[in-house]
Amino acid sequence: MKKWISYSVNLAILAGAGALTVSAPDWLSMIIVGTMTAIILLGDIFGVIPLIQYSTGFDNAIGNIRKARETQASMPWLVVSKMESFFGQKLLDRLFEEYKRKVEQERKNGMIVGGIDEAINEEELSLRCWQGVLLQIPGTLTGLGLLGTFIGLITGISSIQVSSVDAALTSIQTLFGGIQVAFYTSISGVILSIVFNIMYKILWNVMVRDLGMFTTLFQRNVIPSVEEQTRYSQKKEMQQIQERLNRLPQNGNFSLANSDMAFQSNAGSESVLMPQILSGLQKKEFTFHLQPRYDLNTQEIIGAEALVRWNHAKLGMVAPSVFIPVLEKNGYITKLDQYIWNQICAKMREWIDEGIRPVPISVNISKTDILALDISELFSELIQKYRLPPRCIEFDIAQNAYLEARNITSEFEKQVQQKGFRIVVDGFKGDFFALRAGEIHPYADAYKLDLRFCKDSKNIISIAEQARNMRVSMVAEGIENMEQMSILRKNGITEGQGFYLSKSVSIEEFEKMMKWRQES
Repeated sequence: MKKWISYSVNLAILAGAGALTVSAPDWLSMIIVGTMTAIILLGDIFGVIPLIQYSTGFDNAIGNIRKARETQASMPWLVVSKMESFFGQKLLDRLFEEYKRKVEQERKNGMIVGGIDEAINEEELSLRCWQGVLLQIPGTLTGLGLLGTFIGLITGISSIQVSSVDAALTSIQTLFGGIQVAFYTSISGVILSIVFNIMYKILWNVMVRDLGMFTTLFQRNVIPSVEEQTRYSQKKEMQQIQERLNRLPQNGNFSLANSDMAFQSNAGSESVLMPQILSGLQKKEFTFHLQPRYDLNTQEIIGAEALVRWNHAKLGMVAPSVFIPVLEKNGYITKLDQYIWNQICAKMREWIDEGIRPVPISVNISKTDILALDISELFSELIQKYRLPPRCIEFDIAQNAYLEARNITSEFEKQVQQKGFRIVVDGFKGDFFALRAGEIHPYADAYKLDLRFCKDSKNIISIAEQARNMRVSMVAEGIENMEQMSILRKNGITEGQGFYLSKSVSIEEFEKMMKWRQES
């Protein structure tokens, strides 16, 4: 029903435009109004009709999701992925086929599956239905009406002659004709502009609403959003680790009772993990991986971010999402950080001694670190101990440190910058106002924009423009595809990291990458 109502309204507007063309009082008005009608017709073919088809496609997809849920309630994706025409609309089905191939590849690689909104979203559809062009049509129609007004008046005024009575009468008739053209074309332009604009805006909003309903239903019943999958994965991994730890034999050598930390908690994860974590520190099971940071123009490695890893003797590599929350909750994260910082500096000294020219390594600094430690003094001692220049180490300071401990963080920032270290605001979401509100502003060397918080390319472009206006250097993290790379480069963000460029790698693998970089 909605589809046919949309088509009917669209045809009514076209018919009205045609009637205005046929009813034109003269050939000049007919040409101008006929041009308006042709523009509206082209807008319908390339923009309005696709919008109606998209809305219909989303309605079909919603119906198919409900059928799939009834057929296979536990695994509706199996049913949905086998449907040949899920949307019943050519473009949407093609985009969905690309999404299915991506899902299968990500599942095969054990990755978190990207959301459907990555493949089918408002920005993608706006490009496909020429939204940028169609939004100019109302203004173009109004402009043509004004052009007709100008031509009509010029035609009438230029014909005025007063050499004789007959000539004057003829001139007046011509003048009235010109005025008629002016009024007819201007009124036609305004009417068609208003009606087309209202129709297009309504259809666009209806399509966006249908898209939102489809995306919500798809994420709820077929494939959850990335955030939900991440939470579920972390929760499941935590449960598996706890179950495996509980099955390990207790050797009695290390427990909460004989640890040097007075720790009491009813939380299962803490009571199970803390003895193992403390034991792991003693056994040097904790290490770090490195995620390369690239120059996006040359794709040359220009730095790396150190990411802590736990290589458990029995469980293998344990993800940070399992143990970091436990350490942050009880404040023991500072002990682990200091241990990793020392490892990083020792490894950089080793590289230099072996003739490898290291790139700067970024270390993550939390609010807890800043409040509990004299980091400036700690790193001064480390670079002196391992004979490293300050440029070898960069500090990624968590954004919440600026928001929740502004004065202390800003003071720490000044101290380490004076000693030659580079400062980067980590996990930046694009909200410059939140960081710069108040009397004390962060004077970081760069802001690391987390692309997970950027809804679309328009968001990235807007943030990049603000950064240029404020003369702020930007680094991107979480780059997942070529499209993001292209947008970042075009908007002056030329430094970044992400799975598209490279995942985090072991120390040995990163050494090979640096050797290859120096040899090439």
